[in-house]
Amino acid sequence: MQWTGLNELREKYLSFFESKGHLRLGSFPLVPKNDNSLLLINSGMAPMKKWFLGQEEPPCHRVTTCQKCIRTPDIERVGITARHGTFFEMLGNFSFQDYFKEEVIPWAWEFLTQVLEIPADLLYISVYEEDDEAWDIWTKKIGIPEDHMVRFGKEDNFWEHGSGPCGPCSEIYFDRGPEHGCGKPGCKVGCDCDRYMEVWNLVFSQFDSDGKGHYERLARPNIDTGMGLERLACVLQGVGNLFEVDTVRAILNHVEKISGKTYGKDDKTDISIRVITDHIRSTVFMVSDGILPSNEGRGYVLRRLLRRAARHGRMLGINRPFLTELVETVIRENKAGYPELEEHADYIKKVIATEEERFYKTIDQGMNILSGLIENVKKAAEAGKEAILSGIDAFKLNDTFGFPLDLTKEIAAEEGILVDEENFKAEMKKQKEKARKDRLSRDISGWAEDLFADLDAAATVFTGYDKLEDKATLLAISDGEELQEAVSTDEGAKDGVLVVLDKTPFYAESGGQVADTGSIVTADGARLEVKDVKKTPKGYFVHTCTLLEGTAKAGDSVIASVSKGRRSAIARNHTSAHLLQKALREVLGSHVHQAGSYEDDERMRFDFTHFSAVTPEELALVEQIVNEKIFEALDVTIQNLPLAEAKKMGAMALFGEKYGEVVRVVDVSGWSTEFCGGTHVKNTAQLGCFKILSESSVAAGIRRIEATTGFGVLRLLDERTAMLEQISGTLKVNNLKDLPLRAVSLVAENKSLAKELEAEKAAAAAGKIDGLFENAVDVNGIKILTAYFSGTAPEALRGMSEKVREKTSNVVSALVGSDNGKLTLAVSCGKGALDMGLKAGVLVKQIAVIAGGNGGGKPDFAMAGLKDKTKIDEALNAVAGIVANQLN
Repeated sequence: MQWTGLNELREKYLSFFESKGHLRLGSFPLVPKNDNSLLLINSGMAPMKKWFLGQEEPPCHRVTTCQKCIRTPDIERVGITARHGTFFEMLGNFSFQDYFKEEVIPWAWEFLTQVLEIPADLLYISVYEEDDEAWDIWTKKIGIPEDHMVRFGKEDNFWEHGSGPCGPCSEIYFDRGPEHGCGKPGCKVGCDCDRYMEVWNLVFSQFDSDGKGHYERLARPNIDTGMGLERLACVLQGVGNLFEVDTVRAILNHVEKISGKTYGKDDKTDISIRVITDHIRSTVFMVSDGILPSNEGRGYVLRRLLRRAARHGRMLGINRPFLTELVETVIRENKAGYPELEEHADYIKKVIATEEERFYKTIDQGMNILSGLIENVKKAAEAGKEAILSGIDAFKLNDTFGFPLDLTKEIAAEEGILVDEENFKAEMKKQKEKARKDRLSRDISGWAEDLFADLDAAATVFTGYDKLEDKATLLAISDGEELQEAVSTDEGAKDGVLVVLDKTPFYAESGGQVADTGSIVTADGARLEVKDVKKTPKGYFVHTCTLLEGTAKAGDSVIASVSKGRRSAIARNHTSAHLLQKALREVLGSHVHQAGSYEDDERMRFDFTHFSAVTPEELALVEQIVNEKIFEALDVTIQNLPLAEAKKMGAMALFGEKYGEVVRVVDVSGWSTEFCGGTHVKNTAQLGCFKILSESSVAAGIRRIEATTGFGVLRLLDERTAMLEQISGTLKVNNLKDLPLRAVSLVAENKSLAKELEAEKAAAAAGKIDGLFENAVDVNGIKILTAYFSGTAPEALRGMSEKVREKTSNVVSALVGSDNGKLTLAVSCGKGALDMGLKAGVLVKQIAVIAGGNGGGKPDFAMAGLKDKTKIDEALNAVAGIVANQLN
C-alpha cells in the first residue's frame, strides 16, 4: 500500500462508490435539521434518519457521503491522550431499501485491497455470532481464512437504539503489528490493546425492534456503513494517531510555530498543543455552519472549545489572542472537501477573534479569582473539610468572567478538587428554562407529524407561488385530538381544527416568513377560517382552522383562498429583507450574514452578524440605499436552478443550510441574489417605501434591525403625525414647523427655572444651617450638627453639607433627607475634624447601619441610603457618641 493524503483518500472513496451507482452528496451541516434529538451531527447516517425510516423519499436509493462530525462527551479527555478528538470525518455508503450484504461486503473488500492496496493478510473481520449469512459471504465468496474471522455477541456486533430499525454488523480491523500489541498470548481482534484497529463498520439494518426484545425481519432492509477518514489515513500513512495525519499535523505544526514549543518533548506541553489543534478544527467548521458562541446548546459547546483552546494557549506561554492565525491553516488543509470554508473565511475569523478577545479581557482576573478559591478549598481540606468548590462560586466565574462550568471543573480537577454542580445548576436554572422554552417554540409541528403519521398519501403540493386561490381535495381532518371522518359545528364554531389538503396555495411558516391566512370552503358550503399553516417533515401542510359553519369531511372538494392583502404585505417585507442584507454588506462589510429573520404583514425583523452597534450614520445610509433600489423599480425574478449554477451567479446561501441539487433563487436585477423559498414582490417599486424602526443587540456578535414597508410606513407616518399634533396641542403650537423651536424654548425656560429654584433652595439651606448651629452639640471641641429634612433631595443635602464646612472647620454634620420615598444620609467633616482623625466615610457606615442602611464616600463627605424610617431619630441621636468613640 502507498502513502496517501487524507484529501486524496476522501476523493478515492467517494469516486469508488459513485462507480457503484451511488449518488455523491456533500456533507450535511453540523446543525441537525428537524431533529431535536441531536445537538450536533455525530455520525454519517444521522442526517439521513428520515430516509432510513421511510419518512421521506431519498434523492437516490444509493448514497455516499463524507460527513463532518463532532462528538463532545469526552472533551476533557481531548489532549490528555492522542486518541480523543472532537472533530472527525466519517466516510459512508448507504442503501435505502436497495442492495444488501451480497453487494456491500465485496465492495468494502474491493476498496480496501484493490483500490487502496492494503495487504489482505493485515485485515481481520468480525461478524455477529448469529449472522451466518455474513460469515458465509466473507469466507466463501470473498475467501477470508477462518483464522482472520471472529464472531462477537450482541454487545459488540449488533446495532440498535431503542425501538425501530436495527441489525447485526460486521467490522473490518487492521493489524498494526505485534509492536503495538500487549504481548499477551491471547492477544487477538477484540483485545483492548492498540494492535488491532477497527477501520470500517458495516451495519445491516434487517430487523424492526419493538424495544422489548422482539424483532421482525424487514421486507426491505437498509445498509449503513461508517469508516473514520482519519483512522483510514492513519493506516495508509503509517502513523499512530489522528494528530500525525497530514492535514491535522499541518495545524499542529502551526501551533508549534506560534508557541515556540516542540511537540513530543514534554507531556504537559503536548497536551496543550493537541487541545488547540483539535479544538480549532472543530470551531472553524462549527462557525462556518452558522453556530455562534453562547451559553446554551451547541453555542455553549463552541464557546467551551474556544475558551479551552485559549486557556491552553496561555499555558504554552502565548499571551495574546492567536486562534485566528490558525484558521487559515485549517481552511487550507480542508478546502478540497469543504470549499465553503474558504467562502466564509473572513466571517469565521471575525467570530473566533471576537470570542477570544472577549475571553482574554476576563481570563486573567478570572484565573486569579479561581486560583484563590482553589487555595481556600485546599486549606479547608487540610482542616478536614470536603475538597469541593461551591456551586455559587462556579456560577459567578461563569456569569462574570465567562468561565464555562466544564473549564472550571477541568482546572479544579488538576488540583484534585471537585465542583458543586448541583448548586451551579440551581443558579443557572432560570436561564436554562428560558432557553428550553425557546427551543420548544422552534419545534416544527411535532404534534402534526404524530397525528398524520399514518396518512397514506403523497405530500401536499404547494401552488401558492403562482396563485392565491386553488381547487383541492381535503385529505384528512382532525378536531385537534385525533383524526376524524368529519368535523361539524353542531355546537357552534369550533377552533383548533386541523386540515390537510392534497394541494394548497397557503404558504406554511418557514424560513422566518409567517404562514398565510384565509379561508377554505367545501363544495357543501362548510366554511373554515385558516389561522396558521405548518409543514410536517413528511411534507403535509397542516392548516390550523376555525370551522365557522357546516360539516367538513375527508374527501371533500374545496376552494382554498389566501388573504391577498396580507400575502402582499408579507411579500413586501420579505423582499425588503433581501434588499436590507445587501445594503448592510455594502455599508458594514462582507462579514455580514443573516443570522435569523422574521417577516409578517406589519414588519420585518432581520438578525445579522456584526460585532458593534450600527451607528446612526450607517443606519441612515443603509435605509437610503434600500429606498433608492425601491425607487429604481428593479424587477424581481425567481428561478429554480442547479445548485452549482446558482453559486456561480453569486447567490447568497444561509449558513448551516443544506440545499438540494436544485435551488430556488430570488434575484433583484442582479443587485441582490439569494437562495430563498419565500414569497416576494415582482418589482421593488411594489414595496412603496422602507423605514427602519430600530437597531439593537440580541446576542454577542448578533445585531437586529426591525423595519417596515408599504402601508406599514404610512401607518407609522400617521401615528407619528398624530403624536406631534397631540404634543403641539399641549404646548399650544399652531404650526407643526414651530414645534422644535417651542421645545428648545421650553427646555431653556426649565433650565432657568431650575437655576432659580436651586438658588432659592440654597438660600433656604443657609437659613436652616444657621438654625442647626444654634442647636449644635460640642464633643471635644467638635460641633455636632444633626437634622432631618422632608422633601429634600440628595443634591440639596450635599449643598447644605458644603455650607456647613464653609462656616466652620471643627464640625461634623449628619443630615437626613427624604425625597420621593427615598431616605438619604449625608455626613460631612470639616478640616479641623479631619485633622483630629475623623472620616466621613467611616462615620456614615456606623450611623447608617442603625437605620438599616449602608454607604460610603470620601473623608470629608459621604452618603448612605437608609431603609427604616422609624430608626432615623435613633441614628441621629447616636452621632455624638459615635464621634466621641472615634476621637478616643
